[in-house]
Amino acid sequence: MNNSLLGVLLRFRKEQVAITADIQQMFHCFVVREDHRNFLRFLLYKNNDPENKVVEFRMRVHVFGNSPSPAVAMFGLKKAALEGEKEHGSETRQFIEMNFYVDDALVSLPTEQEAITLLKNAQAMLATSNLRLHKIASNKMEVMRAFPQNDLAKNMKDLDLATDFPHMQRSLGVSWDVSKDVFTFQVSNDEKPYTRRGVLSTINSLFDPFGFAAPVIIKGRSLLRQLTMEAWDWDAPLSEQMFNEWKSWRDLLEELEKLTISKAYTPNTLNNAERKEMCVFCDASTTAIAAVAYLRTTDTDGKVNTGFICGKAKLTPRPEITIPRLELCAAVLAVEIADTVTDEIDVKFDAVTFYSDSKVVLGYIHNESRRFYVYVNNRVQRIRRSTCPEQWKMNDFIWK
Repeated sequence: MNNSLLGVLLRFRKEQVAITADIQQMFHCFVVREDHRNFLRFLLYKNNDPENKVVEFRMRVHVFGNSPSPAVAMFGLKKAALEGEKEHGSETRQFIEMNFYVDDALVSLPTEQEAITLLKNAQAMLATSNLRLHKIASNKMEVMRAFPQNDLAKNMKDLDLATDFPHMQRSLGVSWDVSKDVFTFQVSNDEKPYTRRGVLSTINSLFDPFGFAAPVIIKGRSLLRQLTMEAWDWDAPLSEQMFNEWKSWRDLLEELEKLTISKAYTPNTLNNAERKEMCVFCDASTTAIAAVAYLRTTDTDGKVNTGFICGKAKLTPRPEITIPRLELCAAVLAVEIADTVTDEIDVKFDAVTFYSDSKVVLGYIHNESRRFYVYVNNRVQRIRRSTCPEQWKMNDFIWK
């Protein structure tokens, strides 16, 4: 029922004019059926006074923390979009159905006027179902000026919109520097204990849906695997050697705060691109496999731009397998990333090209006669199901 988080974020980066918004207390806008309210009972002191007796209450609306609430809210949201399509247009319905992750909306459009029109239509459509769209943020001042102060994101209300830009807006855990229109990576400064539990806590606190920091994060996961394989106690202090490795990785992690990635894939709107191509690279080592996708556009004047779409890294499987098989696993990962991007990004690519530096893998993919072992055959079939051999190329020239 809910949209893919990565899908919403991928579409958010398509165009130059970006907007985010939020539905006010979304779950509380949907009433619980009378015969279901007994499942949402809770106890509270009368008048909230501990000296009084305990009274039993029932929730009349859906609440945060209840597992069915997101699905119920998304069903209601899409129903509101369906009922309002005739009056407010199919584009508004598509925005509400495709660009919300629970109560957060993220979308990008080619021009400021299109963004303003879409948001105002969405506000009107949702208002008929008692849903208020507010906390609006945008990287364009013209969009911000089109809405009253009480509809803007909280950290923007006290700013002079005529002369100043808001600085930082959180978009579903990703930091978006609105003034520079770039994504940044936030690293927590909380000191965690130097134990296996502390290592796990630090790694799990990193939210990186695009894979911007995958080369760094995968090193932390490798360290955690090493601790797990050595059966290290959860709360035992790390050895001096492991502590030094952990400290070195933590120092590297802090360097991520200097990392900035442009919000938009390319400097110009994709509508003006003469050609749009997705290039996917894959590689493997004895520690990890990885793949990354880039968008390559060619303008009408022949100018070429490239932009990072997303990437992913995984630890190699255990027990260990050969390098050629690891390279084949990386190729499968590349295909999975390409499938996800193609399904979610809402861009028609003129070509999708894959690059591997393994002649063995390319031989597997181009083979038309030889029969392979089950392990290899299953992965080759997965690759061939989504791609054709002509899409695969050698990428050794990249390193030269």
